[in-house]
Amino acid sequence: MSRDAAAGETPYMAGGGAPCPEPGSTALRLTGSTHVTSLVQRLQVRESTSAKNLTTPGPTDDELAEVMRAAVAVPEHGAIRPWRFLMVREAGQRRLSEVFVDDLLAVDPEASETEIAKRRDGPLRSPLLIVVAVSPRAHPKVPEIEQVVAGGLSAFVIQSCFHDMGYGAVWVTGQPSYSERVKTALGLAPTDHIIGFVHVGTRGPGASASPPKKRPEPSDYIVEWTGS
Repeated sequence: MSRDAAAGETPYMAGGGAPCPEPGSTALRLTGSTHVTSLVQRLQVRESTSAKNLTTPGPTDDELAEVMRAAVAVPEHGAIRPWRFLMVREAGQRRLSEVFVDDLLAVDPEASETEIAKRRDGPLRSPLLIVVAVSPRAHPKVPEIEQVVAGGLSAFVIQSCFHDMGYGAVWVTGQPSYSERVKTALGLAPTDHIIGFVHVGTRGPGASASPPKKRPEPSDYIVEWTGS
């Protein structure tokens, strides 16, 4: 249950969507499942919250544990469980900030002060930063791409679950995701993949300033294949 629901308030819908329909409504009768209808509607209005609009407090340990149970329940072939999750807070964020700057200067010794400040600020923008990584293993039936996809699913589930709890979250990548220096600093192998950095926190006053995104029309991407 989200913090808002526990307080007797209307549950937060990421992106400003309408609250879930009440039991017995037409929408629920169409599917016969409150849980499934809620999930479908919430995903349809899902939006990221910019890290610059995230503030304290972050999720509690119990909330984080609940989300991570969902993160390791995603589909993945072969029970390889290739994902790795690094929880980075406070001192860890400050150290990662230094790593990001060192990595930038190693790649571009002439980086401007603005670029350095932006890179330094990256890991510090939220109360909680989750590094989602994949450590692929050789498997005769599970190619590496499938293991990477499993990590991506976990990152998406983490972000979506925190939104469902009423927090803001955003999944970001960028040059540090592909840096061997950053991987080494995080205790990862050069062959590991950083799927992304998930920022989590309370939505600040600026989080609702932008209008909801215009979604693409699904029919633009769907074809019926008949084999002919």
